Amino acid sequence: DSFKSKKIEKPLDIKIEEIRDLMRKFNKNSELFLNTGGVHSCALCTKSGILIFEEDIGRHNALDKILGRAFLEGMDLSDKLVLTSGRISSEMLIKIAKRGVPAIISRSAATSLTVELARQLNITVVGFARGEKMNIYSSFPSLNF
Repeated sequence: DSFKSKKIEKPLDIKIEEIRDLMRKFNKNSELFLNTGGVHSCALCTKSGILIFEEDIGRHNALDKILGRAFLEGMDLSDKLVLTSGRISSEMLIKIAKRGVPAIISRSAATSLTVELARQLNITVVGFARGEKMNIYSSFPSLNF
């Protein structure tokens, strides 16, 4: 399925501090998670803020909700990024690749297959984005230190 995904041609130029700010906003939006601890969150963002935020018991469902809303609203995703609370699987990466999203950031980990595919598709993947620290797994020159 990844072979049907197009490579990202234009990177999203984003600063590390912008990622930190987005993650702070993202974590504050997660009211259901803060109350229950039993849901995943996903957000579709610009560099400066959250456009769409969804929660669901499944991380894939939360991602499908934000991508579906963006599709219904006719949004161009080539200059957006996805934030997620859960592990970034290869299936999630393929979903964003098919929609042309250049970056995905999580407060959790990315699988090794995700990282391999991200490098092939020029998608920026950042994991364990918590507080001041984060792991940069792949960066199609888009992160501005």
